[in-house]
Amino acid sequence: MGKKRNVLLYMDEEIVEKAKKIGLNLSQFCENALKEAIERLKTQNNKSKPEDCPENTQNSHWWAGPDLNRRPSARQADVLTKLDDRPFKY
Repeated sequence: MGKKRNVLLYMDEEIVEKAKKIGLNLSQFCENALKEAIERLKTQNNKSKPEDCPENTQNSHWWAGPDLNRRPSARQADVLTKLDDRPFKY
């Protein structure tokens, strides 16, 4: 892939010791995990961004689906309010 460089990682001591006991190479493990994460993010981003859709409008139609509140409106449900225009019966 290219030249390697030193990086500083902060990890829990117990986890580092357990990894050493079972013979894990932390550098190689972290490098492989990063490669996998980068590939997953690339494919996830490619799926969520259609090529013909500009980035700023990709989620512009999220509101166009059906209303999740399937109750009838207050007027249809025959709920009286102070703003009701029907005649008042004493």
